[in-house]
Amino acid sequence: MLAAAALLIAMYPDWVPARWPSSELKSLDLLAKTPINCLWLERAQWSKEFGAEATKRGIATLGVIHREGDPIAAVQALVKTGFTGAVIEGNFDEYSLLIISGTLAKAKMFYLESGPRSRVKLDTDLPIVATSQGMWPGIHVEKGASATAGPTANPWIDTNTGYLRFARASTDAAIWVAVTPPPKSVYPVQRYMQAIGDAAMNNSRWVVSLDDDLWHRLFAGEAKAASAWNQICAALNHYEEHKEWRAAIPAGQVAIVEDYNDARFSGGLFDMLAARQVPAYPVPYGKVNAAVLRNARIAVEPESDTLLVPDQPALKAFAESGKSVVTGLAAKPKTPPDDEAFIFDATDSRVDQLWQKVSAAVGRQNMGARLFNVASMLSNVVATRGQRQLVLHIVNYSDYPGSGITARVPGNWHRARLYRPGEAAVDLDLEKTEEGTGFAIDQRIVTIATVVLE
Repeated sequence: MLAAAALLIAMYPDWVPARWPSSELKSLDLLAKTPINCLWLERAQWSKEFGAEATKRGIATLGVIHREGDPIAAVQALVKTGFTGAVIEGNFDEYSLLIISGTLAKAKMFYLESGPRSRVKLDTDLPIVATSQGMWPGIHVEKGASATAGPTANPWIDTNTGYLRFARASTDAAIWVAVTPPPKSVYPVQRYMQAIGDAAMNNSRWVVSLDDDLWHRLFAGEAKAASAWNQICAALNHYEEHKEWRAAIPAGQVAIVEDYNDARFSGGLFDMLAARQVPAYPVPYGKVNAAVLRNARIAVEPESDTLLVPDQPALKAFAESGKSVVTGLAAKPKTPPDDEAFIFDATDSRVDQLWQKVSAAVGRQNMGARLFNVASMLSNVVATRGQRQLVLHIVNYSDYPGSGITARVPGNWHRARLYRPGEAAVDLDLEKTEEGTGFAIDQRIVTIATVVLE
């Protein structure tokens, strides 16, 4: 059993996580033929028998330890279960965190931390960087049940895009976002597929978490719930079956130069650019150099009204080469956010003003991909196989299928294939354009789609 557990830990880069509200052995049957192979279990579900059976099936089990109650007693109990490891979830004080992590290390148990964004450690040696704080992806709706229009003039999309791309650029660790459905919510299956796509198109993973009603119906064997579960797992498979996508590099040509204190907030410039289909990629201040700026045509420093030339000679060289540099407004003090602070503020004029400056610099240039008829969608364009393959991820955040999308990408490409969860791949017709290559997607995009150009 120890050898099996060690093998599971070694497989952590391929872990596909889910919160699991049952310790019934038969509930594991739901994971057969799915990519899910790592379960987060609350203390009520800690069971030696369950852990042993999961290990036999090649499924990792992580007990979730919260700050509430007695976390020291909880970790001592978890060590006795034979689970693969632990998730330390929440805003722990340093002393408790030291005791808990020390106890787990002494027991040679794997563990990861999943706290608020303000405490995420991107320079950690832990193999997985996780946070349980962020946006629940989807079209932003106010309490009156009306969609909110952001500075994009389109419905504002709640997304973790900006944060996840910065985290991905800052560490080699796997990135997980463990955001849960709002309390007492009952969602259609598309909302869960949106959460999967919101993370996966940014080379991260969402920790699958369903609403209580769907879990109840699924464990009861309801056919409609089983159909929803199959669609969720098909969405996971869409990305897990193409591991080369996770090794992709940004193919956008707008570089956002920022630090973590700015990037951890949602609803800022990066999310704005994503909503406007401007392919952008983050450059952490500590990693600014000529190499990461080589393919950029525009560099943006959102939190400064002047270029930080003394500290960033690479930016100075970038500007002197004739490329565009856009600076933002004077930095504004920020405090660690609570959940509500992640909600887009339509009255914040700073993002809108900076967007106007970036928009003027971009003009009609193609910064990696131009998409049309995608008001409710976000995209990400990346390159694989030594930039011999272009991958365009698309996620539809509305609950209604989209179609009639057109796209233009730089370069001469000879083949384009459309991939959608649970459906056969489709070859798309290509045409030469002034910008490079164009194509249309007439097929329905329910939630997730990826176009691969070669």
